[in-house]
Amino acid sequence: MPLRERRGPVSGMNAARTARLTTRQYQRRMLAATVVYALVMVLAWPLLRETPSLALKVALALLPVLPMLYVIALMAKRVLRSDELEQRTHLLALGVATAVTGALSLVGGFLAIARVAPLGGDALIWVFPLLMISYGLARGWIARRYGGDALCDDDDGMPLHRRLFVAAGLIVAVAALAWWRGRAFAFGMSAGMAATFALAGIMLMLRRARRAGAARR
Repeated sequence: MPLRERRGPVSGMNAARTARLTTRQYQRRMLAATVVYALVMVLAWPLLRETPSLALKVALALLPVLPMLYVIALMAKRVLRSDELEQRTHLLALGVATAVTGALSLVGGFLAIARVAPLGGDALIWVFPLLMISYGLARGWIARRYGGDALCDDDDGMPLHRRLFVAAGLIVAVAALAWWRGRAFAFGMSAGMAATFALAGIMLMLRRARRAGAARR
């Protein structure tokens, strides 16, 4: 069950824009950006090694950043248009996620310098997904402490377990690309993340089914 919104009075165009951005629209935009990111990774990135032009190579290398910047802007818009309690949970979760990501990045950096872990520059691509996963888990925990439940489904949005299944499918596509290119480490990381998302989706689906069965009784 999402935290109850307590928005103050807004006026004019800002109120109209806030009303138009429903949960379903937000989820569709997030899903569209994720699909674009996966397609770029599968279709555009394999062309990097075959591109002789430096400018085109730079453009192809930075192309996956565009949908992720859109995701960040979309999340910022949603946070700014939520009430004070929602904003507090988002900001606390972001602080926890930043600390976790920074600590793990520091550990990975020292292990790479010591040549204990075979981490290269491609390991940086996992910093943003790690930040998002840590943020989602932290917000779920913080929301429960405030009396809400960030894992419950919104009435007008896609159920969370379906979103996790979609994310798992997209990560599988990235894992297939890593396997095709012979990147064992990236393939292992992608396969592990896909399995984690799929397992979480199955657990939430079973939890939803149990609650629905209890409600019928």
